[in-house]
Amino acid sequence: MFSKITLMTCGLLLLTNGLVRGQQKPLVEKYLLSGKFSQGEQDLKAHLEENPKDDQARFGLGTLQFMQSLDHLSKSWYRYGINSNTRNAVLPFFRFPVPNNPNPEQIEYESVRQVFKKMIKDLEKADQTLAKIESKDVKLPLHLFEIHFDINGDGKKNKAEDLNVFLDELFDLKKIPPRCRPITVIAFDYADVIWLRGYTHVLRSMLEFALAYDAESLWDVSAYRIFPKVKFKHEFMKEEFEKLKEKQNNLLFDQNTLLDILASFHNSNFKLQEPDRVKRSHRHLKKSVELSREMWMALAEETDNDREWIPNSRQTTLVSPFRPTNRTIAAWEEILDESEAILDGRKLLPFWRGEAKDRGFNVKRFLTEPKDLDLILFIHGSGALSHVERGEVTSFEKWRQFQEAFGGDLFGFAIWFN
Repeated sequence: MFSKITLMTCGLLLLTNGLVRGQQKPLVEKYLLSGKFSQGEQDLKAHLEENPKDDQARFGLGTLQFMQSLDHLSKSWYRYGINSNTRNAVLPFFRFPVPNNPNPEQIEYESVRQVFKKMIKDLEKADQTLAKIESKDVKLPLHLFEIHFDINGDGKKNKAEDLNVFLDELFDLKKIPPRCRPITVIAFDYADVIWLRGYTHVLRSMLEFALAYDAESLWDVSAYRIFPKVKFKHEFMKEEFEKLKEKQNNLLFDQNTLLDILASFHNSNFKLQEPDRVKRSHRHLKKSVELSREMWMALAEETDNDREWIPNSRQTTLVSPFRPTNRTIAAWEEILDESEAILDGRKLLPFWRGEAKDRGFNVKRFLTEPKDLDLILFIHGSGALSHVERGEVTSFEKWRQFQEAFGGDLFGFAIWFN
């Protein structure tokens, strides 16, 4: 039974979204809600050829292309039967919740690289579309929580395949009760165009960095804990894995876990394979800082209060777990300045070994003059020395003040607001 708070929240949503019922739905929504991304992309492109100034349709196409990148990723993980017990792992891009596949295909290291390369192309396509939007008055009202991914390809509407599940996994949205979400409409605007573009650059930065290095040795000793059908390099591991499956379902806590952890540490020595990808990673990070500034400038100019996704200090939202204040916005501007100085090499990260206050790690040189990366020696410090130098170092005190300005959750704010 609904609680009083739930009833009030749903009532407010009905009130604020009631006018949408009489409006024409955006062209993109039916494709997003049905999971027919490929058909939607074709139809929206055809529409834009005849109506090149329709920025709402262009916003819809860019949003669909972004969602399509997640759709392709989730379909790939379903195809290979990613283990559900890895959903809460810290591994980026392996957290997308997918249904269990009773008949997964075998996966090898190169398969993962191809999945990541495909996602980079998808995100690039979305960014290029969104970058062409000119109207600062553009609006794209969408039933966000009803966006659907037909992950297993059965053509059936399954709530476990809705974007709603992924958003809860990533952001733990508790402000909107689950029963209210089907009626929730978010009116995405021009600031959200810039926000989404920024996210394409952040994600591409991570993917490019991962693809730059050869991690096959790490894959060989750990991948079978993520995927059920891995092409094994070491036959004894396959024998142990098959025996383990007969005894228990929890593959994370068998007697060989410690040995696999030690082997993973030992094999976290990555040879640089494609240095240009690391340099692209740096450019994407720089662009994300630039777009974040543009987004906040666009937000500052907003005078409405219309079903906001990213609110300014004068607006309200039923979705965002954070509400910006003048203090947090000012702090974020300082963070962008400090981050840009670090990415430009004008400031250094504090070096985590020794006592010298003016010794720091040059992030710009690390990303523009890349070398092989021995992760364990890098953490130790000796493996990072080629990019350590004397200079102005960003201070712990400054970042402590930033953390205070965001109530101790600077990381959460950064994830949401990009």
